[in-house]
Amino acid sequence: MHVASNVASIGMPGSDARRDIDSVADTGFEGIRLLVKWSDIESVEGILDWSRVDREMAWAAERNLAVLGVLTWAPTWAVPADYALVTHPAPASAERFAQFVSAAASRYRDQVGAWEIWNEPNVAASYGPSANPVQYCDVLSASSAAIREAAPGALVITGPTSPAVDSSNDLSPATFVEALYRCAGAETFDAVAMHPYSSPQLLSEPTEPWSSAHEIAKVRAVMESHGDAGKRIWFTEFGAPTTNSGVDEQRQADILVDGITTLTQLPYAGPVFVFDFRDSMTGSTVPDYNYGLVRSDYTPKPALDAVRAFVG
Repeated sequence: MHVASNVASIGMPGSDARRDIDSVADTGFEGIRLLVKWSDIESVEGILDWSRVDREMAWAAERNLAVLGVLTWAPTWAVPADYALVTHPAPASAERFAQFVSAAASRYRDQVGAWEIWNEPNVAASYGPSANPVQYCDVLSASSAAIREAAPGALVITGPTSPAVDSSNDLSPATFVEALYRCAGAETFDAVAMHPYSSPQLLSEPTEPWSSAHEIAKVRAVMESHGDAGKRIWFTEFGAPTTNSGVDEQRQADILVDGITTLTQLPYAGPVFVFDFRDSMTGSTVPDYNYGLVRSDYTPKPALDAVRAFVG
């Protein structure tokens, strides 16, 4: 699995998850990144509904797609009451989250080769109300132990970092990863993950001190300083949105070609996952809904052929 794809659009109302997964395979991708959301599966405490994820895993298996699972998002009953209005609040109990992790890892141990623990935990938008590496270390440690017991062959990947600078609510990738080594320890994970977005710039042409190209180098330096150079960095989201506030479709293709080329040439690179395969809602003003290689109606953008050169 060298270059793979996200399929975030399958979570949108009216989406055709099977068609999206089949399209990923038909394009030539060998792997897929699937969200396994605690908030959906156990929305009521003690009642677990795996049906949606079961279907997605089965469809991926039918197409021989390697699966990276993302264990993330807490249901409202599992977060502190004062976090209720936070978009994606951190779980109140690392141990309770790890129970869910154990159940998922056991259920999908024959289908999932690697698990990410949470999504973008270095920023408040994904680990509210603010990034808390010490608390996340508890989540990572408990989840890692659960996976290693339930699915010994699966890799444990750190929660992927979002581009950010150090502030009261967010932590830069390098600061966050440094904290993981100090409070969780290298033994709790098999690889580090990042989301090295660069849009509207090319990844290979960083323009700011906090640009993702610089941050990748800083994270790698942290790993080496802890004697962990044998591990890889997985780049589990990379892309650009085709919106008025983003880039045009040709620029999206250029960013993807440059980024995939830059990332795969790194000697310590793990897989690179394109974000996203299909637009969730083409024409929406929401950037996140317009990252697809294809539009909502499956018509291709220039990025599809551009990325196809790296797969298959």
